[in-house]
Parts: sequence; C-alpha cells; structure tokens
Amino acid sequence: MVESSPPARPSSGGPLNWQSRYQQYIKWPIYGLLFLNFLLYVLEDSRTLSRQGFESLWDITSAYANSLDVAAWFGLLLVFEIETYWQHIYAIRRVRWPLNLIRLACFGVLVHTLVVYTGEFLNVLEPTKMLLVDGFCSQANTTLYALHNQVYTTLSHQGCNEQLVTGELTFLLNATTAMTEEGWRIARTQALVSLVECASWLAAGAAFATSAFLKRRQTDTGNVVIWVRRVPHISYCLIISCALTWGWYGKYLYTYDSLLWLGGFAMIEANLSTWRYRIQQLLGSQRHPLKTD
Repeated sequence: MVESSPPARPSSGGPLNWQSRYQQYIKWPIYGLLFLNFLLYVLEDSRTLSRQGFESLWDITSAYANSLDVAAWFGLLLVFEIETYWQHIYAIRRVRWPLNLIRLACFGVLVHTLVVYTGEFLNVLEPTKMLLVDGFCSQANTTLYALHNQVYTTLSHQGCNEQLVTGELTFLLNATTAMTEEGWRIARTQALVSLVECASWLAAGAAFATSAFLKRRQTDTGNVVIWVRRVPHISYCLIISCALTWGWYGKYLYTYDSLLWLGGFAMIEANLSTWRYRIQQLLGSQRHPLKTD
C-alpha cells in the first residue's frame, strides 16, 4: 500500500519558516504599542471636545475622529487577522457573517474620518481674514485661542487686542481660534497631510480586503489582481511621506504611530503572502483547500 506523502515544509532557513516561528511574537508587541497610542489619542480628542464644545452627535464624533479612526483600524486588524491567519475559523458561516458586518462598520467609521478631515482641510484652506472691527477679542465669557503648529495657546482679551493691533493675528479658524500667517500655512499643510494619510490608509485597507476576497476564490492573475497588489505599496509611500512631514513639524507621536501601523499591516501582508503556500501544503497532503460553507 502506498502511503500519502507528508506536506512539503519550508527549509529551516527559509523566510516562510522564519515567519511561522517569529511573526506571532513580533506582532503582539506592535499591537500593544498601538493600543497605548490609542489611549493617547482619546486624551487628546477629549481636550479637543472640551475646547470646541458640542451641539450635536456630529460635533462629538468629529472631535473624537482620531480615536474612532484608530478603534476602527483595530477592528479591521482583528478581521484581517482571522481572515488571513485562521482561515478555518473564517470559513464558518456563523463566524464569517458577523466579521463581515464588523468590517463594513469599520470602513464606515474610516469614511467618516475622511469626511471630517476633508471638512477641516476646506475650512483651513480659505480662513476668514481678521479685521479690527470683528469683535473677536471682545467676546465675553469665551475662551479664545491662538493656534500654531497644532498647539492652542489661551489668549487673554488684552493680549488678543494687542496682537490684533500689531497684525500678529491675521486669520480666524473659527469663532474662538485665531492664527498668524505662518500658523495658517502650517495648519493648511498639516490638514492636507491628514487628509492624504487618511485616504492612503483607507485605500490600503480596501486593497487588503479585496486581496483576501480574491485569494479565497483562488484568483491570482489579471489586471485587477496586479492593481490590488500595487495599491498598498503606493499607499505606504504616501504614508511614509506624511509621517516624515509630521516629524518635520515636531509631531513625533504621529510619525511613530504611522510607522507602527505600517508594521501592523506588514504582518497582515505577510499572512496574505503565505496563504497560497499553505493551500499548496494542504493539496500536497491530498486534502482539499479550505472553502467557505
């Protein structure tokens, strides 16, 4: 009787074997550091809400856009991890459908963040020119701020009037925040960077989801597959450029956060790259590849 041959294994020094041994130990510290960053964003967004106030649910979600964005990416990481690493679990219908709903909800939150950043960019693109008669500095019972490089400095009414007369304060961002001309240029650049970075991450996430969908159907050729593989790499280049820009302006937390997220998604991309190899192993051991029920 002829015995079936065991599945092929990667050589002891091969990259797939290295990944299978060490990838799981690398990604959990990355995810842990990302969670700490998430807590920092919650604190930062709570200060934003306290400074801006709110009148509607949209005001609250806009103030917490960064925190909601990070939470949504954690949700997508969970779905991607199960989908690309524990395919046998994702193949179960009663598991797969809730995960797909989570994925859809997370992408909805990411689109919300993109809308918020687009609004902020349009708002700062054409700010209101301050005039001596605006009455900005004379608002009673209102805390006034000067914005420069994402730092909000409280303005006293006297100091506000002095800076307005000397021409230091040039533009109004909103009813309670003013900027110098240099501060406006920085705010405009940073708003654009936030918008580009958000759109790049969204494109990369959509490409990963599409790639996983195509792999489940064993579609590995064609122009669509080629472009799906290219989109994350284009997004990574844009994200790295944005991260370096944040570093240029001294916002090292944003630089650090972007690079950490790149590490997290590198783990997901590694799972995708070895998916085909695992299927080949199963076929080598005379089993059928995993199929969703």
